[in-house]
Amino acid sequence: MSTVIGIVPSARLFSTPDPYDDRYTFINLYTQRLCANGAVPIGILAQDGLLPPGTANLCDGFLLCGGSKLWPYHLQVLHHALKTGKPVLGICLGMQAINAYFRVCEQAEKRQFSGDPLILFEQMKQEKFLFTLPVAHHWDVQITRDNIELTKHPIFVRPGTLLHRLTGVDCLRGSSMHHYRINGVAPSLCISAQTADGTIEAIEYSTQMLGVQFHPEVDDTMDVLFEWLIRAAKEVAST
Repeated sequence: MSTVIGIVPSARLFSTPDPYDDRYTFINLYTQRLCANGAVPIGILAQDGLLPPGTANLCDGFLLCGGSKLWPYHLQVLHHALKTGKPVLGICLGMQAINAYFRVCEQAEKRQFSGDPLILFEQMKQEKFLFTLPVAHHWDVQITRDNIELTKHPIFVRPGTLLHRLTGVDCLRGSSMHHYRINGVAPSLCISAQTADGTIEAIEYSTQMLGVQFHPEVDDTMDVLFEWLIRAAKEVAST
């Protein structure tokens, strides 16, 4: 049976009076990498930023894509994954979403909050909780089809981590296209890679979730990450 990976897109919603400006964006590169490594990708669509009931059940694992803003559906997918054991690969905004979800869980424990995590997420945003901070010089090159190597910078991988086991290297070159970085890491997560300026470039939740701030989808040099996602999803689906 084919392994189904749900692609969780970026979104732009309610930013203009025109309802046809409300849209979810799927980037072809993510689909390419999943198909090249043997998965069946399907798009995860939300309604008004919320996941329709039952949507996540269709998938064996999830790929959280890059983008500019966290939406409730990001946290809903992660909540479903945590409950079911389904693997998650988060890229750029996707990594920030993983950390944000576990920061919400951390605050829920501190505040003895037992309600819907989405309610606490919105409350924390209203309180100006800083899930991310600006970072300079991590998007100095605008990517084209011909300059991919110029967008890459060194990323130092911590030995003993999932990322280190997958890549087999202490230093990799990742494509950097972000203006924000996570503001610390939730206690449930471990840091698996950083850049020379201290920016956290990869985080992990056990062997179930891997988040990377860099963009492995730009070429096939980091296919081991997509292979891991598909393999882990297949194992969960078979149990």
